Amino acid sequence: MKSLGQNHIGYQVSGLGNHVFFGIDPKNNHPFETPFYQATAEEVDAALAKSKEAFEVYRLISIEKRVQFLKAISEKLKANKELLIQWFCAESGLPQDRAEVEFARSCFQFEYYAKAVETGYALEIKIDSADPDRKPNPKPSLTKLNIPVGPVVVFGASNFPFAYSTLGGDVASALAAGCPVIVKAHAMHPHTSSVSAQLILDVAKEQQLPDGILCHLLAEDFTVGQHLVQDPRVKAVGFTGSIGGGMALQKLINERKEPISLYAEMGSSNPIAVTKSALEKRASEIAKQISASVLLNAGQFCTSPGLLFIEETANFNNFKEELIQAFSQSELQCMLHPGISKRYFERVKEHAALVDVIYAGKHEGNFIQPTLAETNAAHFVNNPQIQEEIFGSYLTIVRCSDEAELRKCLDLLAGQLTTSLYAESEEDATRFLPVLTAKSGRIIFNGVPTGVEVSFAQQHGGPFPSSLNAYFTSVGWDAIKRFQRPVTFQNFSEDFSSKRVNFNENVSFLHFLNGKYQ
Repeated sequence: MKSLGQNHIGYQVSGLGNHVFFGIDPKNNHPFETPFYQATAEEVDAALAKSKEAFEVYRLISIEKRVQFLKAISEKLKANKELLIQWFCAESGLPQDRAEVEFARSCFQFEYYAKAVETGYALEIKIDSADPDRKPNPKPSLTKLNIPVGPVVVFGASNFPFAYSTLGGDVASALAAGCPVIVKAHAMHPHTSSVSAQLILDVAKEQQLPDGILCHLLAEDFTVGQHLVQDPRVKAVGFTGSIGGGMALQKLINERKEPISLYAEMGSSNPIAVTKSALEKRASEIAKQISASVLLNAGQFCTSPGLLFIEETANFNNFKEELIQAFSQSELQCMLHPGISKRYFERVKEHAALVDVIYAGKHEGNFIQPTLAETNAAHFVNNPQIQEEIFGSYLTIVRCSDEAELRKCLDLLAGQLTTSLYAESEEDATRFLPVLTAKSGRIIFNGVPTGVEVSFAQQHGGPFPSSLNAYFTSVGWDAIKRFQRPVTFQNFSEDFSSKRVNFNENVSFLHFLNGKYQ
C-alpha cells in the first residue's frame, strides 16, 4: 500500500514530520524497513477538524446506511485476510492460529454491532404516549432514544492487533453509535494498524461517507495522545492497556474544561478460587484447565489468570506438581514486543521478593515459559501488592488452610475483570457470590477466564482498577452505549421525531417497536 508509513487524515495521507519510527519483529528485535511518520501537531489538529465536520454528516445518515457500512467493512476485511494476517503475525510474534481466531472475531464484531443497530437494540427507543385528557394535568408524549456523542478517540492495544485496535471493538462500536473515530495506533504494530485503517477508509469512500469518518494517527510517544484527549472536539475515549497508562490519560482528561468519559480497561489478575471438595475430586482436570489458560499465548491476555486460591487437601502437592510439569514441558513463547518483555521480567523480579518461586520459567530473548509462585494466606493478607497484575504467563498459588482463610483473601481483592470458582455441584456455590460479584464484572463457574464471548449478555469491565467505569462493557452490544447519550423528545409527533433523528427513511418508531425490523 502506497500509504504505508503515513498518517490518514480522513481520505488524505500525510507525513509532514521528521520524527520516524519502525515496527519491530519481536522474534529477533530487528526493525522492519518501512519508516512510520509520527503525526505532527498540525496533522493532529487537521484530523480533529475533519472528525468534527464528519460528525455533523454521519450523525444524520440513515440507520440503514450505517448498517451497510459496518457490514461492508467486514466483507472488505475478509477479502484482504492474507495481507492482514501476514502483518499481524510478523509484528506480534503470535502464531497463525491465534491470528485466525482474532481476525474472525474482528469481522464478527462489525457484523454483530451492525445487527445491534439494525434491530434497534442500541437505540433503546422508548415511547410513552400522550394522554391529553389526564387530570389534573395533561400527559405529554415522550420519545427517548440514544444519539451519538461526537468524535471518539481510540487507543490501539498492544496485545490485540486486531480485536482491540483499528479493527477492534472500540472502533466498531463507536462507528455503530454514529461517531467518527480517530485511532491513535499502537507503535508496536504500525503495519497491521495502517493496513486496517486503509481498508476501512476504502469502504467509507466507496459508500460516499463523509471525509473524516476515520482518521489514523501514528506515534511512539505520548504527545499525540495528549493532544487528542485534551482537545474539546473529542467527546469520548476508548483505551485498553495498563493501569498506569489509563490513569495518565484520566489525569490529562481531568485538566479539560469540559469533562468527557474515558472508557479504560486496565489491569486484572483474574483470580481463581478452588474449594476443598473440587480439589479432592478433580485435581488433575482442574490443573490441566488452569495451566492451559496460563500458557495461552504467553499469558498476554487481559483475562489471563494470575492468582489461584486453594483450600489445601491431601492431594494439593500432586496438583502443584501437575502445574509445574505443564509449565516446564511447554515451549517458549514469544512476547508481543521488547517493551512488554522488559516489563515482564521487571515485574517477575519484584514479585519474587514477596513469594516463593517454585518453578522459574526458562526464557530467551523475548521468549518465555510460565513461572509458578506460591505463598500462604496470611502472607497474602499482609502483602496486598502480591495481587497486582503481572502481564504475561505467571501464576501465584495462595494456600488457604480452610474456607475462612480463602474468604478473607477474596475480601481483600481489588477490582477484577473476572473471578472464577471451581466447586462441586452438591456444594452451595452461591455462598461465594456476594464477594465475587463485589470484586468482578464476570464470574466463571468451573472454568477459566480466557476467552471472552462477544454477546449482548457479555460484561467485559469490572470494578477499579480493572476498569475506570464498571457500569460499561467493552465487549458486546452494550459497548455501543459508551459512545451515545440519551435524548427525550417531548410533544413531537411520531412521524416528525423519526425524521428528525433519521432513525430510518420513512420508518416510524412504532413500526420498529412492533417488530418490523427484528
